This record gives sequence, structure tokens and C-alpha cells, in this order.
Amino acid sequence: MNYLELVDYFVTAERIPSNRWDTPANVTVITSQEIEDNHYQTVAEALSHVNGVYISEFGRRDTIGYVNINGTNRVLLLIDGHRINISQDMRAGENGTISNLGVIPSVKTVDRIEIVKGSASALYGSDAIGGVINIVTKKGTRNETEVDMSWGSWNRQKYEITNQGVKDKLNWFVTAGLGKSKAAERPATDYVSAPFENTEYEDRDISIRLEDKFSDRNSLNVSYMNQTHDFYKINREVKFTYRRNSSNYMYYTFLQNASIEYRFKENTSTPGWIRYFNVYQKGQTDSSIYFSKSTLQGLEYQNGWELGDHHKLIAGLEGHRVESQCEAFGYDENRNDLASYLQDTISLGNKLTIIPGVRYDYGKEYGGNWSPKIAVNYRADDKTKFYASWGRNYRIPSIGELFSNYSWFGRIYVGSGYDNIADLINEKLSYPQSSSKRNLASEIVYFSQIQNLKPEKGQNKTFGVEHDFDDKKSIALNVFYNQVDNAVVWDTLYTDSREYVNYSYNKPQLKNRGVEVTYRQKVNDHWSFDVGFSQATIETSHATFDYDTFLDTNGQPKGYRAGIHYKCGSWRANLLGIMASGRRYNRNPEYAVFDFNASYDFTDRATMYLCATNFTDELYSNSSSSSYNYAPGRFFQIGATYKF
Repeated sequence: MNYLELVDYFVTAERIPSNRWDTPANVTVITSQEIEDNHYQTVAEALSHVNGVYISEFGRRDTIGYVNINGTNRVLLLIDGHRINISQDMRAGENGTISNLGVIPSVKTVDRIEIVKGSASALYGSDAIGGVINIVTKKGTRNETEVDMSWGSWNRQKYEITNQGVKDKLNWFVTAGLGKSKAAERPATDYVSAPFENTEYEDRDISIRLEDKFSDRNSLNVSYMNQTHDFYKINREVKFTYRRNSSNYMYYTFLQNASIEYRFKENTSTPGWIRYFNVYQKGQTDSSIYFSKSTLQGLEYQNGWELGDHHKLIAGLEGHRVESQCEAFGYDENRNDLASYLQDTISLGNKLTIIPGVRYDYGKEYGGNWSPKIAVNYRADDKTKFYASWGRNYRIPSIGELFSNYSWFGRIYVGSGYDNIADLINEKLSYPQSSSKRNLASEIVYFSQIQNLKPEKGQNKTFGVEHDFDDKKSIALNVFYNQVDNAVVWDTLYTDSREYVNYSYNKPQLKNRGVEVTYRQKVNDHWSFDVGFSQATIETSHATFDYDTFLDTNGQPKGYRAGIHYKCGSWRANLLGIMASGRRYNRNPEYAVFDFNASYDFTDRATMYLCATNFTDELYSNSSSSSYNYAPGRFFQIGATYKF
């Protein structure tokens, strides 16, 4: 039997294929069929409907988003197993680095999305404290071409074509797309008028994946993805109750992802590979007032061995090089990192599985670090499993966190004649507006830590249970706790002319705890539904203050998900709800947003569909604390697909 033909299997959680009932982790899989049934336009939109996952962005249909899992945005993004996190943005709130979903390819290329919630630092290293999202792309399985065209509100248009094929031992999957939109609109209220800036855009993307199967156990995979996003800030005044914005420039980003991978021992329980990948990002305005580019190169190797009937051992080596340049902040830096990991899957009978593992990270700037883990999975019966895990987490500061703020400050006051940063701050900066309890002396202490940031270290604990009542009803419960010491966060200093400077520093500790519950039921052959609840509470103790503060940075301290699904013959329909409450520092502390989609298959090759997002036209913010950055209002889209 082909190991990969198991009904319920994951790859990301343990880096090797593992059955759902033997995996000691909270894992969710979004299949290509779910993406097709709901006609999701982006990976961000698909993720936004997953319990425990929060997407911060302008809108869910065609815009870039930032992902949070279990209340933190320290999330590792993978495409076919290799990392793509190289965001330069250090302004990630109290939760570390931002995971930018703008580098994800078109959903047309996606075979499945595996979401592992909870720290995976022992296997994946930096950025995997909150979880891992692995985008597994499609292989060519048949000779077919598909065209997808859609039109929507705000003159939004999207055209995509895919071609897949198989010839002898070679298969391919190719996509190309074009999308554009006028500025989105918010619901009109006393707070803000519509439309709003930075949402008029043009997108172009192309992706190619080739696989040459030498045998059932060996293959060579080559992939290339290229995306360009042009965003326009039109010369249109946007009125808020307390401010006015007017701007006119274009900002574009260029994203490129290429990889070559040789796989061996495929279709076994311990597959191996050796891969090289290159991820490149570039951003620039037409007036050249802001320019940045980053490159991530990686060489990775993994192999596995079955040691009898009870042990599966895997080991791997990784080498990564990051190069980042930013004209506005005045830096051009690079970094090399090495890592190795080892993990043993020990089966004690048919019920108990124990998985110990360890990772070693080494970099010139921060030296070496060991990250151990241990996980236990117990199958009480064929329908119930309990799992628990403990592990150490580790993250080194990004180049943006280390250099952006320092150079920006120096750029403002270059040639001022001051001997050190502290004297400069003492002379030029007044009290920040953000908190009356802060004092200038404490701000000087934090600012002096720039370029001397400590790496984040901590621990995580997870406990969960999953139970299938029968073939139609299931429930899952997960409880988690994360602790991050020397947490890298950002804050703002204001100059005497009320200009501001963002900078990073180490908080002594962040604590994140929460719970997630999901229930699914198939009512009959036509109807099914699912409901979910998640809660994440973040606490911190500030070195300068004698009080603790609740950090409302994840945007959904309490999140709720609901879905009603209908299938009958050629008809499919889905009603999806996303709700949040407990947001202390937001103008809308709670909201309930509903999306709807329906499609009809005229033939097995032709389909028409209708989608509506935020069809209740509710004014809500995807930001955790923003009082003006509201998401778009009611949006309608109609489209058609045809295969030949």
C-alpha cells in the first residue's frame, strides 16, 4: 500500500507523513476541494475561516494579509516545505515578526494547506513559535486546461488560466493570472467615509512546477513563481473624524520564488530530499522615496530510517543566507545561519507514540542554541486520541529589527554632532504620546539596545484531545501555553517636532495562553456544519513599569467561527461567519462578519459561481487597535470556470 494514500495524513507536523490519529499536534488541513467549493481567491481568505487563525489585512478577497496563530504572528510560512519568511517589516506589534501572505502563490496552484498550531521550533527553528503553515502545490495529474474569470464590486476583475499535463514520467502544472481593482469602499459612518486609499491595485503572477519521476521512489522537482503587485494611492481625500489623508503615488512589490529538489525514498514512511531554493522580494515607490529588497537562499537535506517496527528516525541539515537592503533606512546587511535536527518516533504498541527531538541553530552573531522537544500521543480507542507536547522555542532578531530603526533615527539627525544615541535622544525627543506612565529615561534605555537585541527564548506546552462520536460527528479541544523571554517588540518615540521613530527592543517576557474548541457534524448527504471557538490571552511584564498589561495585538482575543455547507447535485453553497470579541483597544470591540458563496455546475467542465463577503456591510477593523483602518464593506463577485 502506498503510504501517502492514507485517508488522514499530514506531512508538516513531523516532517514525515503521519496519520492523523498518531500525530501529537493540533493540525488543520484545507484541501484543494474546499478551496474550489468556496471559490477562495487567496490563501489569506482560506486561512481566515480556520478556527484559531486570524488574518490582519484590508480585505480577504485580493489583498495581502498577515497571519496570527494562537494569538501570535511568530508564524513560519512554507511552500512545499521550504521557508519563505524574509519580511523586513519590524513593526510587528507586541508579537514579533510579521508573516506576510503576499508571498504566497495563487490558490490555483494549491493542493492543500497544512496548518500546525503550536510551537514547532525544535523542527523548523526561527519564526515557528506560533505555528507553521505549509502550502503544498499541485502536481500535474491529467492533461487539462482551466480558465477562471470573475468580476466584482469596485470594478474588480480577475483572469486566471491553468494548464496541467502528464507525458511519460514528466508532469507539469502551470498558472498565469491578472487581477485589478479600483479603490475599495467602506460602509459610510460617522467615523470614516468611503472609499479609502492604498486599495487600488494591479496583480500579475505566473507559476511553473515540473516533476520528473525517475521511479516510484525518486523524482526531480523544479518550481518557479513570479508575482508583481502594483498598489496605487490615488489623489483622493479620505476624511476621518480626526484626520485627513491625501496622497498620489504608486507602490509596487516584486516577489520571486524558485527551487530545485531531488526527492528519494518517496512513498515510504521516511522520505528524504535535498533542495536548493531562492526567495526574492523587492518593494519600491515610483518616486523612489522608499526602496527595499531581500533575498533568502537555502540548502537543505533530510533523510530518514525505519529502525525496526517501532522506530522512525529522521535527521536534517539546513544552511540559510539572508541579504537585505533598504535605502530609506540606510542599511545593506547579510546573515548566514546553520542548523541541524534529529527526531525519533517511537511506537509502543498500537496506542502510545513518543516523539523526542532536538534542533541546534548556529549563527555568527548569536552563537549556538539547542531546542529540545518531546511529544506524546495516546490512542484510547479507534475514535479517541490524547496528546501533549513540551518544547523550547528560539528566534533570532530579523535584520529589519536590528537595523531599520537605528538607521532611520540616524538619518533624521545625521551630522548632529552628538557622541551617542542616548545624548541625542535626551536632547531631541519629548515624551511619547503612547503612554503617560512612561518617562524619557526609560525610552533612552530601550533605544540604546538597538543593534544589541537578544534572541528570543522560551518554552511551550500543548495538550489536546480529539474524538469522533461516529462517522458524522467529531470534536477537538486544544489548550496551549507559550512563554517568550527577551521578546523582541517595537515601540514609538516622538521628536520635538512630533515626528516619530519606530524601534525594537527586548521585553523581559511575554506569556500567551489559550484554548480552542472545534465541532463538526454531517447532518445528511446534503447538509453539514461546523462551529469553533478560540481564545488567546497575552500578558507581559515591562521592565520599567510595576504593572502588567493585556496586549490586544492578535485582533481576536476571543474568536468564533461558524459554517453551514450544502451540496446537492450540481449545487454547492456555503455560509461562513467570522466573529470576534474582547478587543479592548479597538473602536469596534466586537464584530460579526458573514460571507456567502454559491456555485452551479452546468456540466462537469463548466461552472458559474457567486460570492459575497461582508454581505451584512458591517464596519469592522482587521487591525487589533486601529480606530480608522477599517476593512471594506459589502463586496459581490460573479465568475465562471471552464475546463477543456
